[in-house]
Amino acid sequence: MISALRSRGWAALALISSAAVAVGCGPAQNPDEDDIAIPLTSSTVEAKAPPPEEPKKEGELDEDTKEQIKVALRRGGEKAQECNKVTKSNVVGEGEVIVTIDGKIGKVVDAKVGAPFEGTGVEACIKRSFIDEYALTFDGKLELPYKVTLAAPATKTDPKKDPKKK
Repeated sequence: MISALRSRGWAALALISSAAVAVGCGPAQNPDEDDIAIPLTSSTVEAKAPPPEEPKKEGELDEDTKEQIKVALRRGGEKAQECNKVTKSNVVGEGEVIVTIDGKIGKVVDAKVGAPFEGTGVEACIKRSFIDEYALTFDGKLELPYKVTLAAPATKTDPKKDPKKK
């Protein structure tokens, strides 16, 4: 039995060897048909430099900083709209606030409240709404105007005193 397996093993090995020789000794391929010639000494591909960036002008803010400043102003404005409710005042109208942003620390450091809010109970609340809002850092300081609109606070009726519910 063992001798039969050995003879089959040798026969299979001989068959595999002759197949490998037949493949290796096949007809030579024409290099023009399938092969791609790759030069080993020089490259025909040239590296391209990235497009040049426009130089930033002195004192000009980049787009990210401008966008962050807009967000800081919007957040301050949204908080300022709640000042009538917070202070229990009834000052209404639209006015301008001059917001000062210190670029070195990247946040609002001052807010000057104009008419009709100047000198009223909501002035301090409006200032607090803007001060300490964050922006990205930049060189210098900016003073930007921002419009704030205050509406009369919504009045809540006490359900116990509501004349409709009797």
